[in-house]
Amino acid sequence: MINLPAKLSAKQVRERELAQYMADMLLEMRNLAKGAGFTTLLSLLEISYCEAFAIANKVEVPEGELQRLREMSARAAG
Repeated sequence: MINLPAKLSAKQVRERELAQYMADMLLEMRNLAKGAGFTTLLSLLEISYCEAFAIANKVEVPEGELQRLREMSARAAG
């Protein structure tokens, strides 16, 4: 099981757990394709793995953090 923020809904938790399972399976298939020399399939599986991994490990930006970063950027620029 993956570590998830406490404020996620049950639906979001299920989606992330499913995405993690898919990432694990895609990584296994990617390794098989690499070993067999299936270069086109390898590329597609790598892309799919990256997508599933990104969904499973989505970064939650704390509330107000984007605005704080914009303000810091504006101060640094001028």
